Amino acid sequence: MRILITGGAGLLGSELIRQAPPSADLLATRRGTPASGAAEVRIDLADEARVSELWNTFRPELVIHTAYSMTSEQDIVQATRNVVSACAASGARLIHMSTDALLDGESAPYDESAEPRPVHEYGGWKAMAERDVRSRIPGAAVIRTSLIVRAEPPDRGSAWIADALRRGEPVRLFTDELRCPIAVQDLAAQIWEIAALPAGESAGVWNLAGPEAVSRYALGLLLARRHGLDARAIISARSASSPTPRPRDLRLITARADRALRTRPRPVSAVLEGPALQ
Repeated sequence: MRILITGGAGLLGSELIRQAPPSADLLATRRGTPASGAAEVRIDLADEARVSELWNTFRPELVIHTAYSMTSEQDIVQATRNVVSACAASGARLIHMSTDALLDGESAPYDESAEPRPVHEYGGWKAMAERDVRSRIPGAAVIRTSLIVRAEPPDRGSAWIADALRRGEPVRLFTDELRCPIAVQDLAAQIWEIAALPAGESAGVWNLAGPEAVSRYALGLLLARRHGLDARAIISARSASSPTPRPRDLRLITARADRALRTRPRPVSAVLEGPALQ
């Protein structure tokens, strides 16, 4: 099967490549950092003509759309619109990565039927992208996930906290903002299981998240302990102190995945237990 992974150099994209079935004919897209482990093409997915050209050349049968940006509407909404158009025109199956951040954080826990009610700009962009996918390709699998973590080497968010603590810099983390972090290895394994399902069984929203809800503050303490760092520089804060609104409680119910998938995500405390590799 010809499989296209967008964002192949990213945290999730690179893990999907690593776990890809041996029989897969893989192509990864990237915009800046080179991808590894698969053939790659450099492309701006917000360029409609280039996206159409790529689909016509590679003719993917499955597209896993992981590419995203937290700072640009064009990189989320327009890029997804182009991916959807190309998949709709070619008949390629689509697995689209969405997020818990498009929910309002006031009615947790959320199952797959929860309607997007974003409270900040990023959530609004992701809600628009998800709406486009679901309306134009009803058979697409839409995956809402939480914070994606990696113990070694640490993911970018975890590395930022650890590096700041090493420098003795204060880190302000919210005590009242709950998420269900998932290890990137567990998330990628579940996505490949969804990809292997018949098209009729994979369609619709999937909540893929870890079984343990933690605050940003608690996650910081776990990271400090893992890296042997002084956690006293971690300052507890409330999300109300943020200059922009933030969803407070984004716990996800993963009943669909629990029924249909073999992979069971690990609690984030288990993922981060033990000392970091030196």
